[in-house]
Amino acid sequence: MPRPIDGVMSGMGLQALIYFGVAGGSLALALSLLYARYVRHDAQAVRSRGGFTLFAVFLLLFAVGAAAAGLVSAQAGR
Repeated sequence: MPRPIDGVMSGMGLQALIYFGVAGGSLALALSLLYARYVRHDAQAVRSRGGFTLFAVFLLLFAVGAAAAGLVSAQAGR
């Protein structure tokens, strides 16, 4: 465990890094799904109608929640 310097912890804990990693991964997957659906017009994505978009929206919401949890965890020093 890092020692505080003047009462302030430096660095970020493992738990916060995991949350930020999950947030980044889900954000990347959501953006790739939206890119496949609306830019590349993949046949499978177009055929799924709203399935790709709905899943991408849920992934975006999950990414926001994981990033918020990472911020809270980093402020708590975990």
